[in-house]
Amino acid sequence: MTPIPPTRRGACPAFLAPMETGDGLILRLVPSDGRLSPAQLRGLADAARRFGNGMMEVTARGSLQVRGLAPETVGPLQVAVAALGITPRIGLAVDVSPLGGLDPSEVSDGHPLAAAILAGAEHLAGQLGPKVSVVVEGGGVSLAGQKADVRLVATGPGQWALTVGNGPARVLPEAEAAAEALAALSAIAALGRAARATDLPGCDGRARLAEVGPPLGLMPLADGTLAFGFGLPFGAGDAGQFAAIADAAEAAGARDLRPAPERTLIATGLSEGAADTFAARLAALGCVTAPGDPRASIAACAGAPACASAHVPARALGPVLAEAFAPLLDGTVSLHLSACTKGCAHPAPATLAFVGMDGGVALVHDGPASGAARPVRPEADFPAAVASLAATLAARRAPGETTRALLARLDPVGLWAGAAMNRTDDVTSRAE
Repeated sequence: MTPIPPTRRGACPAFLAPMETGDGLILRLVPSDGRLSPAQLRGLADAARRFGNGMMEVTARGSLQVRGLAPETVGPLQVAVAALGITPRIGLAVDVSPLGGLDPSEVSDGHPLAAAILAGAEHLAGQLGPKVSVVVEGGGVSLAGQKADVRLVATGPGQWALTVGNGPARVLPEAEAAAEALAALSAIAALGRAARATDLPGCDGRARLAEVGPPLGLMPLADGTLAFGFGLPFGAGDAGQFAAIADAAEAAGARDLRPAPERTLIATGLSEGAADTFAARLAALGCVTAPGDPRASIAACAGAPACASAHVPARALGPVLAEAFAPLLDGTVSLHLSACTKGCAHPAPATLAFVGMDGGVALVHDGPASGAARPVRPEADFPAAVASLAATLAARRAPGETTRALLARLDPVGLWAGAAMNRTDDVTSRAE
């Protein structure tokens, strides 16, 4: 029997079009100005509890999601969002660094260029597919790990490198870059709602996204205040956790909270003393606050039973993987726990991707979840399997060798096969 294929929808949950999955409807919210006040986040958490199942997420692209909605509760949640004064982004996704205009390390503030593209693309509403996106990188907090049909990267004041799909980059003045970006979007729209930039001439879909770490910890801002980046474990928490974060941010005098890439939030406008107190409160809430936290190196989707496509409870297995691999997470590798081969939590290739299929877990080295193949380790054996793999790798690492270099000279998939060999035949026979 061939591996069970995941459900592919060709769509994303949106504010006006929630998507159904295993635990009900998911509604995705991106504040149009990229920020929430602590009071707004607290109110959103309360709405998630009243109208959904109380679970909330921050996605890899820095969107907020409310899970477990029913058809009859979608409208009341949308009304609650409006009552909180939150304006959701509707239509084309144009992502800008969450600290654009405040980050002293950025080359250029991407907001004016993003606004010009949004205004120019209004006539394409309904013609572009829901996954079509634009990334405008002015520098600072990186968006290089995000997929984009059109990407603009600041190379100097008023100069932007434009890439359409996976074609070559061209450096253009800002006005010309905006015009070319809009021309590319029009060309995509002309191919139909199923089209992406990789369907255009000269784009082959083989580009590799950069591995970008989450923006964690203290960051200085241009106005003399501080920002503090943090995340919930694997990007998810219940309404009570989000409300407690809002309370902590308010007590610290934070100006706002900004959803950010790699499943993080960034609080801005903090003083040094307040930032230290805020960080301590976040740690007490179980948040990820430093790059050295092993959970910061692991992307995990919701998994079963929350996702209808899931083969395994990926997020529930995340702590097991973090504990086993903690000694090996030296900043040179990324781990991905995907409940199916779609790889929603980490579209880019990961150093190691543990992928649910046929009721078990396969391993991919230096590739996307879609590359998963047998052997499959039974779900029940996952804790022992990852502990064995991590211990074997640690024992074979040479002094001073990075984990990425170690994996490059060994065969982690072969080691996984060896660990799984005694049980793979049982899984295969059940599947066939």
